[in-house]
Amino acid sequence: RKVSYALFSLRRTLPSDCLQTLYYALVHSHFTYGIIAWGNSNLKSLFSLQKRAIRLIHNAPYNGHTDPSFRSSGILKIFDLFIYQSLIFMYDYLSSRLPSSSKGIFSLNCDRPNGRATRQSTLFYTPRCHSAFARKLPLYFLPHPWDVRKSIIKSDTLTRGYFKRQIKHYNLKRLYLMRLTIFLIGVCFKYVYFVSD
Repeated sequence: RKVSYALFSLRRTLPSDCLQTLYYALVHSHFTYGIIAWGNSNLKSLFSLQKRAIRLIHNAPYNGHTDPSFRSSGILKIFDLFIYQSLIFMYDYLSSRLPSSSKGIFSLNCDRPNGRATRQSTLFYTPRCHSAFARKLPLYFLPHPWDVRKSIIKSDTLTRGYFKRQIKHYNLKRLYLMRLTIFLIGVCFKYVYFVSD
């Protein structure tokens, strides 16, 4: 709430690029700190705070849509930020950039004992868990975003900086396509309703 007040107080004084820098300093830095550990929890209240900050940056009405503002400013939603940080963690794990104590935490299905060649051989092995709480732990959920986006994001020959830019671009493009799809569906429904009358 203090951040919202600061942005609200300065929105008529500073231009939007300065407010965006302020957002990165006051909001984004808190969101990214340890998001891999806590990001798989309920993020709705933080997302509403983030949307409020985005509206203040772009001087939008309090109930205005925030998707265009997220896209134009290049800021990821907190849900996408969690996936983004998870993918970077898995990239660092695969390229041996993490401390040696993290070595061997994850393994591929083909590297398991009695691992057979199947369609999922190149995916990460996820141990079974019987509780909803355990599924939210990093050991269980971190391999999933990597496996899902493996065909989209080729990480074998990429540098870390280019890999980060590619993931961010993919998430922002997905946001734009989702918004465009919703708009086109609305147009089609209006056309069908108009023709049927």
